[in-house]
Amino acid sequence: MSNFLCKTLLQVRHLTTISPYPKLRCVQSLHFNYSTVSSDSHSFTVSYLINSCSLSPESASSASKLVSFISPEKPDLVISFFKNHGFSIAHISFIIGKYPRILLSNPNGALLPRLEFLYTRGASSSEVTKIISKAPKILMRSVDEHLVPAFDLLKGYLGSNERTIASIKRFPSIIADIRQKHLSGSVRMLLDAGVPEAHVMYFLFYQPRMFTMALDRFREILEDVKKMGFDPSKSSFIQAVHAIRGMSKSTWVRKLGIYKRWGLSEEEILAAFRSHPWCMTLSEEKIMLAMDFFVKKLGWETAAIVRSPVLLSFSLKKRTIPRASVLLFLFQKGLTTKKTMLVKPYMYTETQFLQKFVRPHLKEAPQLSKLYRINVDGGINRL
Repeated sequence: MSNFLCKTLLQVRHLTTISPYPKLRCVQSLHFNYSTVSSDSHSFTVSYLINSCSLSPESASSASKLVSFISPEKPDLVISFFKNHGFSIAHISFIIGKYPRILLSNPNGALLPRLEFLYTRGASSSEVTKIISKAPKILMRSVDEHLVPAFDLLKGYLGSNERTIASIKRFPSIIADIRQKHLSGSVRMLLDAGVPEAHVMYFLFYQPRMFTMALDRFREILEDVKKMGFDPSKSSFIQAVHAIRGMSKSTWVRKLGIYKRWGLSEEEILAAFRSHPWCMTLSEEKIMLAMDFFVKKLGWETAAIVRSPVLLSFSLKKRTIPRASVLLFLFQKGLTTKKTMLVKPYMYTETQFLQKFVRPHLKEAPQLSKLYRINVDGGINRL
């Protein structure tokens, strides 16, 4: 009996050594093959995204987590579709970087209808290219369920296809992101606050992005603007709404801090904001450079800048510095007074400035034309 048991145990041990779990070994083999195929697919996808879509290795690696393919046939059709419709490699790279799954789309079935929708509303081929390349999210939206209702909603306020397309060109994402609740609610709040309808429609046309905001946040901003003393009947009210909408509360506090560094009180800063709301939309670097130029280089009092904060919005390189160079030259030559050097010359159009401060003095100071041209071309480095 003991001999029989020993033989049986030896046979069992032999079998388990050869194949303890035959079916499991088969599964392990399949898993190995799947892993190999998956690895090859990932490698091909990353390579394709880099070489055919001009994505950076980092972007390609990130995009490959959302899309995968083992041959170029399908993505090649998508790339060709975009090229045939006027999209540049840069456009395609941006679109695929944002929505890599588009590479698996049926160009004629999924992409073409979105483009045709814009064509039929009056957008030219080049306009469609710009709109889509700036807001590729449009390609992810249903034509019937989203794009048509969104366009018609905007058109209901703006009045025509032409004006609606023009508004979309200014902020292409509006057609992808707009919701009836947000747009209608924002318009109603502004009208109820006493903003003239003409001002509301003007901003919907030129700054449609403002009307995509969540209603609770929009209501909060309106209340803040009222507390700052803005008159709803003036265009500066809605400009202030737009300015505050574009920044976080922490950014607003930082910009207040930058102005305060130049000795301005919070009330003086708010007075400047009421006069020219765009002065708070400038970058922190731009505010510092402009204040430094007027206060340190030109020796202005900060009060003069507060009274005319629009000065801060002008381009230092193309406008402020060249004009300051001309005015300083004229003052040194006794051809103008110190009083005429403040504020107004910077507010004139280019033609007006040339007529008042350059052309009248060319006979006695021919170098003035060259000086102005040099500074226009050279900007801050030439001062």
